[in-house]
Amino acid sequence: MPRIIKKEQTLASAGLAFFFLYLYNVSVLIRPHEYSLETADLVFIKMFVVSAFVLTIFTLRPLKLSPQLIMLLLLLPHIVLSKFLNGSGMQGIDQAERLLISSVIPFFLYSLLVTTMARQKLIMVVMVVAALLMVANGYLQQISFNGVYGEGVGGSMSVGREEIRITYLGFFGDPNDLGMFLVMCIPVACYFMNQGKSLTKLLMFITLVAFGYGIYMTGSRGTILGALGVIATYFLISNAGVKLILFGVLSAPVAATILASFGGLSSSDSSAMGRLDAWYDGVLMLLHNPVFGVGMGNFIDEHGKVAHNSYIHVAGELGIPGYALWGGLLLLNMRAGFSLINATKNQVFPDLDTQKLQVFKQELLLNKTLFYSMVGFMITAFFLSRQYTLVMFIFLGLQTASFQRIINLDPSFKDCFNLRSCFIAMAWSWSVIAAVYLALKVGL
Repeated sequence: MPRIIKKEQTLASAGLAFFFLYLYNVSVLIRPHEYSLETADLVFIKMFVVSAFVLTIFTLRPLKLSPQLIMLLLLLPHIVLSKFLNGSGMQGIDQAERLLISSVIPFFLYSLLVTTMARQKLIMVVMVVAALLMVANGYLQQISFNGVYGEGVGGSMSVGREEIRITYLGFFGDPNDLGMFLVMCIPVACYFMNQGKSLTKLLMFITLVAFGYGIYMTGSRGTILGALGVIATYFLISNAGVKLILFGVLSAPVAATILASFGGLSSSDSSAMGRLDAWYDGVLMLLHNPVFGVGMGNFIDEHGKVAHNSYIHVAGELGIPGYALWGGLLLLNMRAGFSLINATKNQVFPDLDTQKLQVFKQELLLNKTLFYSMVGFMITAFFLSRQYTLVMFIFLGLQTASFQRIINLDPSFKDCFNLRSCFIAMAWSWSVIAAVYLALKVGL
């Protein structure tokens, strides 16, 4: 009996921590405090995340460190050492501190506090609402465009080039970040459409149309390809065998590199070739500095521009160990997510009673949703340098929390996160770099 009481108290304390995490989620995605200039500078986000972190540390038990979190934590000293050995002194400490606050701590909180399906759905509702507000704000920018810019809420403005490119508030002030988030929300809206009744299905269909229009208004070709890639990946995984899927995954970076060489991602041939030159320089940075790279934040100093490819950017800046940790984190979750999808397709379920089996199947659907959201990130990240964006770590945290809930139902799935699986994921992450390098050698 004392153990049961203790468990109930722990869940109650974790509930308070989750409450502040939920407020943090609203603040970083919807950003209502930035709608008015009077409240824009208030530190709501810091207050919420600090409150959630402190409550988690002192009240949540057991406090488990996932392999994913350990990989992220190992990345921090490597960043410090990489900057130091590249002649930047102690600047690496500042870089690591920013990554800790803006990425690692949010991942830590989402992965630990989203302990139920209900909590995850609450977070996902905020994502859909935030994405719709971004599209609505973009429409305001579009209709108010005066030939130079269009204005939305909170002083947000569209970016005028050859076309209008919509933006939002905070780190969504870049059209590419906004487009990436919309792509990652497509599977979330599909989940609610699949699970809802007639009215919900209609609303989510309208939502998906709005997301497509929003992606178009960002003018980001990488995110357009990301949206198409998510759809193509869904049909590939749903209908193809494992060998064909593996071939598709390995050939995708090559195909994307060849597409870029023909200007398919840019409005001009010179811009397309500039992107390929950046990728090639990133590979050379890795080859010349294989252990520590050129240092986090130094890619621009070496090349003059960002890599426009998150994988190349990380490999060039952090070398083999740094990229292995960053890419290994992504591939560890994606390999585990694919294993779950494959098990579901083959009707391989654990021996559970009827009620627990229904819960297990619902958990699989949520995990599948997050898998395709991360597919959207991985595709768009191939054309954008967004390797440390908060959106990535929010979704990774939710995905990790989903895995933990599934492991609680089926402990055998824990094998997907043992030490051997971590090293396999790190090794597989290099297939992207290898494919790009081989394609560049042929295309340049």
